[in-house]
Amino acid sequence: MIKVKKYLDGEVLIGLEISGHAGYAPKGEDLVCAGVSSILTGGFNALEKNDVQEIKLDEGFAKVILKDKNCKSVNVLKVIEVQLMTIQEEFPQFIKNIK
Repeated sequence: MIKVKKYLDGEVLIGLEISGHAGYAPKGEDLVCAGVSSILTGGFNALEKNDVQEIKLDEGFAKVILKDKNCKSVNVLKVIEVQLMTIQEEFPQFIKNIK
């Protein structure tokens, strides 16, 4: 199961922590994990470096925290959230806590 934790500043998303493995298929064949990994890698690469307070991307774990809710990268984080929600709608038993 992939678990998602959100970090908010008021009502603004300023961070995400994603952990675990989907368990949809054996390692190397898991399309849910591959989709989540692609979203996170591409999304993290799109963040403005000066906006990031903390960032980590490893196998089975990813975390990003932005410096504040007024930076440009808030929109990138929102896009990552929407993409993860799209996967959750299709595979709710493998990814949770996004909504």
